[in-house]
Amino acid sequence: MINRSLLDFKVLDETPHEIIVLKPAGMASELTSDPKGVSLLSRLRCACPPPLEPKLPHRLDRVTRGLVLIALTPEAIAFHGEQIRSRAWDKFYLGRIHEPCDRPLKALLGQHRAYLKRVRHRAKIVRSGGKPSFLDILAAHPAPGLPGQAHVLVKLLTGRFHQVRAMLQGLGAPLVGDAFYGADAPQRRGWDDFYLEHIVLKYVSCEHRAPRIAHLRDDPGREAVSSAMRGEIEALVGEIGDI
Repeated sequence: MINRSLLDFKVLDETPHEIIVLKPAGMASELTSDPKGVSLLSRLRCACPPPLEPKLPHRLDRVTRGLVLIALTPEAIAFHGEQIRSRAWDKFYLGRIHEPCDRPLKALLGQHRAYLKRVRHRAKIVRSGGKPSFLDILAAHPAPGLPGQAHVLVKLLTGRFHQVRAMLQGLGAPLVGDAFYGADAPQRRGWDDFYLEHIVLKYVSCEHRAPRIAHLRDDPGREAVSSAMRGEIEALVGEIGDI
């Protein structure tokens, strides 16, 4: 079993093959060089006794908070790698955007496509030479107490680098406070207003070989959303308990 006392983030579920954790915003998922052991993966390695070997089948940007599945065994990393390649996972994000100034908020709803190309530390939407990228905006509602801002619920259909952030910018509705893709980028230097969360993960457990849903209903770190958005999220996860 993992020594949870060594971790400063929440573990939602643990099996002999995998765990689900809630990564805080500001923490790197993994670092090429991490002598101080500050990344999510390094901290997990310190907390896992042999023969557990934590590895990441997927990652979140440093500035994004939310659910991360960590494989603990070679069997699990192979299993979840294949699940991701076959697009068996369903990943849902909650983010806060600037409302478009040229069209109503509801015009954002539906599936969107772009071609993304990674250029150093950023993703660019290009006409050719990029990877086809798809996402579905399931809901969009004004953010309580924040005029001109709204929350969007996004289903990620492909897992490209910085995909949600770059595609929302391309739709004229960038995430608030995004120093790379925000409305006032690249002048910004801080991330104080930024909010993007991987809020729901639907996957097949390597341990149980059955579909599961990861979601933390009562998360004190989650932004306050409208009652309409809460209803959208509840409808998405259905009658499940926290795992």
